[in-house]
Amino acid sequence: MMSGTSNALMVQSLFSTARGTRGMRISREASAWLSAWLMETKAGLAKLQEIGERARETASGGVLRVEDLAAAAGQVELDATCPGCAAWPPPAALEMEAPLEDAVFGQIVFALARGAGNARLSLDACAWFHDRYAAWLTATKVDLVASPLEVWETMGNGFLSRFKAIGEGVRSVTGVSSVSDIEISLQELQASAWEVEAESPCSYCPSEPGVQDEDAFGWNAGLSSRSLLRVQLPA
Repeated sequence: MMSGTSNALMVQSLFSTARGTRGMRISREASAWLSAWLMETKAGLAKLQEIGERARETASGGVLRVEDLAAAAGQVELDATCPGCAAWPPPAALEMEAPLEDAVFGQIVFALARGAGNARLSLDACAWFHDRYAAWLTATKVDLVASPLEVWETMGNGFLSRFKAIGEGVRSVTGVSSVSDIEISLQELQASAWEVEAESPCSYCPSEPGVQDEDAFGWNAGLSSRSLLRVQLPA
């Protein structure tokens, strides 16, 4: 299990790659590949953004595929002089190494970035985002029979639209355009998240937004043993 800092860096790395794609979606398989590859590479945020930019050039249909990311990452890795970087090419079928929840969480971060435009995400904001939403993904409420991850096939698009709305809301909080190169602070991300949660009631949500009192809502651990979180997202 990664440490808190490692989790925050993973979110920041995913967000930087997504930022380079300028709003593209990412397939489940590509997200799994990227999550697994990020565990091995030492590429910095600027290089990850460049990978997103190059992948965008070859992608079709507005969705990144494994081959788009792998080709872009290969170009950037081979062009860079990085003695400590992982060997290229990575193992075949790398996308099979990432757990399902990591692949889906990568799609969540891409949705957030799609709404945030050209903004960057501070490390504190990344840490909070992971702590709040990664465990929500695999947590099951006592009055339900499934976690958000387990119903993702039917409800995932609705969930992703709310994460995109959080990214868009940050622009409202900060009063900047989608092309502004700013860094989103923890407070700005929280303010947008609370607003979206409050407007998005559903059976998978707690009765009050922004509350993380586990005893108040009676959640059970689902597919993960990590701490349970309180978040409102729509069906």
